[in-house]
Amino acid sequence: MFRLVRPIFATTSLSRAIVRPSRRHLGTLDDILQNPLPGYSRAAQQKTPAPVSANKPTAPLGRPARDEEITSRFVTYVDAEGQVHGKCRLDSVLQQFDRTKYFLVEVDPSARPPVCRLFEKKALFEKQKASKKKKQVAPQNVLKEVTFGWNVSPHDLEHKLAKAIQFLDKGNKVKVDIVHKKGQKFLDPESKQKVVNGIIDQLNAYKMAKKPAFVGHNCIIHFEK
Repeated sequence: MFRLVRPIFATTSLSRAIVRPSRRHLGTLDDILQNPLPGYSRAAQQKTPAPVSANKPTAPLGRPARDEEITSRFVTYVDAEGQVHGKCRLDSVLQQFDRTKYFLVEVDPSARPPVCRLFEKKALFEKQKASKKKKQVAPQNVLKEVTFGWNVSPHDLEHKLAKAIQFLDKGNKVKVDIVHKKGQKFLDPESKQKVVNGIIDQLNAYKMAKKPAFVGHNCIIHFEK
């Protein structure tokens, strides 16, 4: 008796041929800024880099390769709209777009071939600028304090408030603390209110974050820009 043998089709190789990079490996502006080499695996980092021609430019440390800095002859090309064009020759891709307006950025060098996406130069630079500004420490989180007595002289008061203005102009919050110093004459409530009103008038260009708070013989006023 003969047994029928079903033919075996090479489905595995065919499925591999049509595999495309997932969305997370296509790269976005945020990917480029938050992780200079998204998709760059530990194995890819340990792999010996391909030899680079002496005349071929190389990417600075910490920035993904772009344009002629890309070492692979073939790339998986993704255009500016996110459309995947599959395996293409690098030199052919570099001739397809306006080099004055766009960068071709290697967003996943560990892929085979590496995934490279087109980014508008203006958008990339603006995103980098915004990212750099966002990383700076916010000065408004810092509280500066200016302290003086109720019987402060006009000259000393001017100097103290000038210092407060410097802090405020830098984006800091300022706490003005008017205190009763030992040996000084006690002021009546009306005189104290007059001092407080004078300070508020001189700092009227800034926001009074909290109303004047009288605690014992002292008074605290908070200002911010």
